[in-house]
Amino acid sequence: MTLDFFLEHYDVKEYVINQLYIKNNKLYLDMTMPIHLDLIANGYRPELDMMSNCVFIFYVEHVDKKFTQNSIIEFNKKYVYINNEKIKITLSQVDILEQK
Repeated sequence: MTLDFFLEHYDVKEYVINQLYIKNNKLYLDMTMPIHLDLIANGYRPELDMMSNCVFIFYVEHVDKKFTQNSIIEFNKKYVYINNEKIKITLSQVDILEQK
């Protein structure tokens, strides 16, 4: 997905951070997020609420580092700030790893 799409549709403050670290110039943001699905089937409208784990990968310019789960994260189109530490985003693409 694009970084613009991530910034517009995901609010990191609303999710539970499981892990947050930088390795090989990639920022790994492992989060647990609530999901609500409205389903439609032959006039019956069931709903499904569940939790999902996703790892978002951002391309950054920074040394390898681990952050705490309660870190404060803020994004803009050029930088991510983790506990007020400025980290440059080098690619406007965000990869997603599927969690099992």
